[in-house]
Amino acid sequence: MYHIKLVNQGVTHKAGGGETLAQACADAGFPLDLVCGGRGTCGKCAVVVESGGTRETVLACRTIVDRDMAVYLEETQLSRAAAIITEGRTAHKLALSPAVSKRCFTRGELMPGHCGAYLETGSPALLRSFSRLIADHSVGEITFVSYRGEVVAVEAGDTTSMLYGGAIDIGTTSVVLYAYDLNSGKLLRTESTLNGQIVRGADVISRILHTQQAEDGLDELTGHIRDTVNGLLAAAESDIPGYRAHLYHLVLCGNSTMQHLFLGLDPSGLAADPFVNVTAGLVRCAGAEVGMDMAAGGRVDFLPLLGGFVGADTASVLLTLPVDERRCLMVDLGTNGEIAAGGGGSYKVASTACGPALEGGNIACGMRGMDGAIEKISIDGDALSFRVIGGGEAKGLCGSAIIDAVAELRSAGVIDESGRLLPADEFRAAHPGSTLDQYLGEAGEYNPAFFFTRGEQSVYLAQHDVRQIQLAKSSIYSGCVALLEASGLALEDLDALYLAGAFGNYIDVDHALEIGLLPPIPRERIVSIGNGAGQGVQLCLLDSAQLDRCQALPASIEHLELATSPRFMEEYIMNMNF
Repeated sequence: MYHIKLVNQGVTHKAGGGETLAQACADAGFPLDLVCGGRGTCGKCAVVVESGGTRETVLACRTIVDRDMAVYLEETQLSRAAAIITEGRTAHKLALSPAVSKRCFTRGELMPGHCGAYLETGSPALLRSFSRLIADHSVGEITFVSYRGEVVAVEAGDTTSMLYGGAIDIGTTSVVLYAYDLNSGKLLRTESTLNGQIVRGADVISRILHTQQAEDGLDELTGHIRDTVNGLLAAAESDIPGYRAHLYHLVLCGNSTMQHLFLGLDPSGLAADPFVNVTAGLVRCAGAEVGMDMAAGGRVDFLPLLGGFVGADTASVLLTLPVDERRCLMVDLGTNGEIAAGGGGSYKVASTACGPALEGGNIACGMRGMDGAIEKISIDGDALSFRVIGGGEAKGLCGSAIIDAVAELRSAGVIDESGRLLPADEFRAAHPGSTLDQYLGEAGEYNPAFFFTRGEQSVYLAQHDVRQIQLAKSSIYSGCVALLEASGLALEDLDALYLAGAFGNYIDVDHALEIGLLPPIPRERIVSIGNGAGQGVQLCLLDSAQLDRCQALPASIEHLELATSPRFMEEYIMNMNF
């Protein structure tokens, strides 16, 4: 047994040995942000350790625990604190007609006729609960809980005033719970946190690979996401007494991989062509079947997938868009990129592997939107300015700042059309009199970089980072072009471009247009709708008609696989430059 002392957290953890230092930190309750899934390529888990009087910096994901050690973890390395967008907009009014309801009866009202029966039918568990209550003559009233007309639970006394539900958006990066009083339709709490699966990678491919390479990988990742959701339910109950005991309906959305991992389904079919799902329809089950800490008899609905990697989160977003003849393009910018083109409730959809770069992953100084992250950058002439979340010392760049940086440096001539970041001497020759050369240097050999801060923890954008952004932005842009063409639409035909997702909400749209992340659509037609997936899943919780509409949505959707689209590949190469 080895002792891992987490100095800055004031915790000592006992580890059996043989596991990685990253796993030991996670077991101690301080999971690291393993963007690369523990393959040792992103460097985000580099930590200072001390053992035997010697200090060194190691990669926690590749260091095996084989001795006592002191570990110096910084808050920015932990995967628990980040700005998570929870708000969204919808074109539909929220109606209150939930799938669950309660009705109270007195003993007299329940009394059957001679030789009759109290209940026509029911599950064995329900019948057992009812038999105990009706046999207890101190119970004067019994409340029946129904889900879509089926009795699923009984409770002693009149509990009709306590009927709760939850709408949950499971993102690759973050998870949001909207806790509702289903009697009034009032939103009681919004809870959010980072997806516990982050310890096995920032993207879905890393997590799918983990289920294939680790003997218990699927069970581990399923456990992580269920624990994450149950943690949110517990957090909600801290302000809503009795929330979980009277929680009878959860509606969830998430991308295809998140659906598989939450339900405990092997996602291997998504690992290679033809990218198939175990099931795509709405999955309806008892909460106990998926490990949810909710009322006995509570029901869970996971919204339907739309094909390949386009999941229930996209279905949820589409549910919020206008049902009219307006032609639109919807782009959900997050850890993964989903696109839809069409109108009148009929769409073609696709996913594009933009990777985690747009959210700070695979970027040398990239980080999530949390305290210490530069979130806004501008260059006016030779004057550089930036804004840091929390107002303190800059520790890295979040996704919105990365887009700003690329756009501003391209405009200033620091980055050329091909994406090459000019070395200081070349920039001086091309721009005599400019003082921006003072920010140029190298971050490692043959890796020109623009430094926003210099010091022990310098913050910079390097050539390698620009190349990552080029890959991501070309993927999104080319996906839009290919999908529009497949839909028979031209850019000038579009009435609106809806930007959904956390990243889409925070970026400077003008900068996104400048670098070719988004197709050239008039600025006034671009609308940020925030967390559209979260808004759609709330609609389904509050209005069973919307839940039915979502269940039927796949019938009006056509999925396009961009990986096999010659048009996409052609555009992908053509749109790499700025």
